[in-house]
Amino acid sequence: MRTANTVVDLFSGLGGWSDGFASEGFQVLGVEIEPKIARLYKHPCIVADVRRLDGKRFKDFDVIVGSPPCRDFCIFAKRFGKTWKKNPPNPTKGLELVNSFLGFVEEAKPKFWVMENVPGLIEYLNVKPEVTKYLGPPEKQQMRRCFWGKFPYFFIPSDYSMKVMRYRPEVGRKAETKGYNRAKIPYPVAQAFARACKEALH
Repeated sequence: MRTANTVVDLFSGLGGWSDGFASEGFQVLGVEIEPKIARLYKHPCIVADVRRLDGKRFKDFDVIVGSPPCRDFCIFAKRFGKTWKKNPPNPTKGLELVNSFLGFVEEAKPKFWVMENVPGLIEYLNVKPEVTKYLGPPEKQQMRRCFWGKFPYFFIPSDYSMKVMRYRPEVGRKAETKGYNRAKIPYPVAQAFARACKEALH
């Protein structure tokens, strides 16, 4: 007899989605390509490239969540891309990761799934998002995000504080994880989505 619902978190990073699901009793499995980030992830994790995973092997999972890297679609990258000489924005490369996520979902066929990314992705993707929302308190609307997928209605909370990390030189652990922290799904949002999925699965 299964004692918990299950979720796989693609591009799991430091576990923004995963922490919310774990708090609602889900069995969580992360997929992260960077070993140094996977070591900091709190839940079971596969160190792997999503582009090379066979989604059919994950058909037992109820929910699939993920936030493919958004750097190639974000306004910041578009506006200041010329200054990023070593690694300029590349929407074609970004779409490869997004399409890998969507292909994985198509193969795994979960009951529910959600993909989060920046509004800039809409320009390159032929599928409209289900929800577009500012994350964070109304007086500090700092992150506008889109959610694609098949999922139950859930209330996205806005009564929580957020800290936006600035672009600055950092050392040690912060230097290793700053990009992942910056892109991390806020815990209240992940928990609200997880709770809605749990209720719909029972």
